Amino acid sequence: MEAYRGPRLPPSPGLTVPGPRSGPRTGADNRFDFGVGGAFPPKPTGNLMEQVRQGALTAAQSEAAAYSQLLGDRTAVDAYARVHLDHLKPSPPIQGAPTSLTDYTSSIPGVAPSQAYAYFVRHPSAVFEAAGIRIRPAATALVDGARLFLEEKGLPPVWAPITVRLDPGANTLHITTLDGHPLRGTNRFVFEDDREGGTQVRQYSAFQGSSPATTVGMALMDPIERQHDIWRGVHAHLHDVLRPR
Repeated sequence: MEAYRGPRLPPSPGLTVPGPRSGPRTGADNRFDFGVGGAFPPKPTGNLMEQVRQGALTAAQSEAAAYSQLLGDRTAVDAYARVHLDHLKPSPPIQGAPTSLTDYTSSIPGVAPSQAYAYFVRHPSAVFEAAGIRIRPAATALVDGARLFLEEKGLPPVWAPITVRLDPGANTLHITTLDGHPLRGTNRFVFEDDREGGTQVRQYSAFQGSSPATTVGMALMDPIERQHDIWRGVHAHLHDVLRPR
């Protein structure tokens, strides 16, 4: 279904959005920072039946991620991803249950909020690939309501399903996890005027465990630190691509 890829959005009048640049993306001077709160580490939420269902989907999607890495950029992989995504429902944090919270911030001097927001929407593959994440099915741009897998190469490999909601009027992008994501969660990116001619990027993250796989993962690896690394890479890419040279 073409809706997953999304059309290339025409540039707004007077708004220049550069394409992805090659070269190092370190974000050394983007003032990236984050603060944590709420309940850490995240614990599985939901009743036992729901946790078993989520765990089974996580395992199936991990197997699909392994095949994706083996087969590479094949049309069949994207076709399977689209069909599978159709059956997944949003899985935001369960209200009232203990929730882990992280607020990330960074700055992009000399860049308008609308330009930073537009770049994220029009170049999602470049944004996530900067953090070692591949989008399945391949997407040339984000569209409102898009459903995607974020493919993580780790051991085990992961297909983390998400859906996207766009609010261009507020320069805000909302990400909500879908069934089978190792975490139940939301990420809200807000691109604000920093009152110094640039953009303040604020990202509000809220998440819980989705199944016993969360507890196992916490014991065997450090998924929370990996999560910080992913978002650090995303913020660094936005800064290094967009800042005036």
